[in-house]
Amino acid sequence: MKSAFNPSEAFESATKAEIIDRIQQLVPPGSPEPQDPEILAALQTLTAQLIRAYQADGQLESEPFNDVRDRTIYLYASAVKSKIRGKTILITGGEGCVGSFLIEKLLELGATKIISADKARCQNPEENLPIFNIEGLVTFYATDIRNFQALKHIFEVEKPAIVFHLAAQRSPGLAEIQIRETVTTSLLGTQNVIQLCEEYAAEHCIFSSTGKTSRYFTTEVYAASKKFAEWQFAKAAQEGNATYGMVRFTHMLENSLFCEQMSKKAQQGMTVNVHAPHRYVTAQNLIEAVHLLLNALVVSIPGKLKFVAVRNLGWPTETLEVALYKILESGKNLPIYFQGLLPGYEEPFFLGQFDWSKPTDIHLLINVLEDPFRIVDDAGDMVSAELAPFSLRVLDKQVSNLESLIRNPDYPEVQIKHALVAAAKEVIASSFAWSSAEDLLKILHSGINPKKLQGYGTEIADYTEIIELLLQGMYGRLNQEVLNSAGVTANEFDDLVDSLSTVDSIQAEVGYLRSVSKYLREFIPAAQFTQKKSEAVAVRDAA
Repeated sequence: MKSAFNPSEAFESATKAEIIDRIQQLVPPGSPEPQDPEILAALQTLTAQLIRAYQADGQLESEPFNDVRDRTIYLYASAVKSKIRGKTILITGGEGCVGSFLIEKLLELGATKIISADKARCQNPEENLPIFNIEGLVTFYATDIRNFQALKHIFEVEKPAIVFHLAAQRSPGLAEIQIRETVTTSLLGTQNVIQLCEEYAAEHCIFSSTGKTSRYFTTEVYAASKKFAEWQFAKAAQEGNATYGMVRFTHMLENSLFCEQMSKKAQQGMTVNVHAPHRYVTAQNLIEAVHLLLNALVVSIPGKLKFVAVRNLGWPTETLEVALYKILESGKNLPIYFQGLLPGYEEPFFLGQFDWSKPTDIHLLINVLEDPFRIVDDAGDMVSAELAPFSLRVLDKQVSNLESLIRNPDYPEVQIKHALVAAAKEVIASSFAWSSAEDLLKILHSGINPKKLQGYGTEIADYTEIIELLLQGMYGRLNQEVLNSAGVTANEFDDLVDSLSTVDSIQAEVGYLRSVSKYLREFIPAAQFTQKKSEAVAVRDAA
């Protein structure tokens, strides 16, 4: 393939959008990495142009994540020291990035006996008597948390009073390839940790999760498997004797896969690949992560799962800006291209995740149904919240079904993903059944605004599954009071119905919505409709 682009035709006044469009014309997203010298030369010219365009807008003057690297969270050090004094502390995934730093911090705070259980040096995952190595006050066990007997041996020998459960798949992309390992680690590994915490009378267990679980529904293996782990911990908190807590992390700078890859390519003078333009990430640093884990020990309460997160995550950072800065920092004239979104990163953002009537109050790791539980800590830089209610009975059934499938080594990996998503749907449906109809209507109304979707480059059909779940949750529950509470007028409701009528799979639900609209227009005076929005009501008598 030869380039139709002549570098001499480049004009300095081109906008960012025009330059990006030219790059995508040269190498359409989804194409393999370009090798043609002519195309690479053209990409170099365009990339240099794009850097100058960003600089003209005042960007690239400093590392895009500088503000994130400098942040911290107040650590309730005295309270943490009191909690860990004289206690044996177990960390699953203790040799990972966060686990290693957590061990350092615990030692700094006076911990005298720390146990790490990590598969990093595990030669035989089926070994029930894991090998170990003692380094000072830390004992490192080589074990896979999916091996119940091996983990039980560690609990039997060490008797941990405090457990930090960090072991998990770290890469959303790899999760789509290593489906069985990801799901079994999340589902069975979490089940093993909880069961042994109860059996050996652990006092506290803190779980590290991801902000991706704030999505109501997801088809991505990484996020869906983490949602199940969250639900398992919520159930354990309600039914168990230990006190359970949770942390939601977002993109960890010191453990950043895309930053690591971009830096490596820039240093080696290679073509730098970016998933797509206009892709943004929120980030946090390792100090924040470890302080959250330790503070979770302090704020967790018996009988209820509370999760904590960084209060102010700042503005999301564009991955393209990061790539351009890495190139600029290298001092080399390198090309970029847009490779297209990879599995594990393809899911479009659903606008109904947040309450846009209060834009300055949005938290990117907490959705509308979790937000009523949000509390800011006394120091002002950490928030806590709770999961939306769901049915424990439904969860038990779905976990049991999944477990029977994933324990079968012959069950195809792709079918594990389908089973995981189908099981998640059932639990989410139970959660929506607990949620108020006005909350669900508000979520749907803000989530499928055609004009806003157009701005995001998506359409209603991209959200068919979450729309179906929301409509099922509202079915038979809509009336004038619900519309008024949701702040949805009769005309807005009709527009909503018209938009949904384009989705073939929900025509039965659309028929129900049309009957509601017809009834309201025939029997309810128009003057009784209001645009005033009420506060969301939380249902607290479930998990």
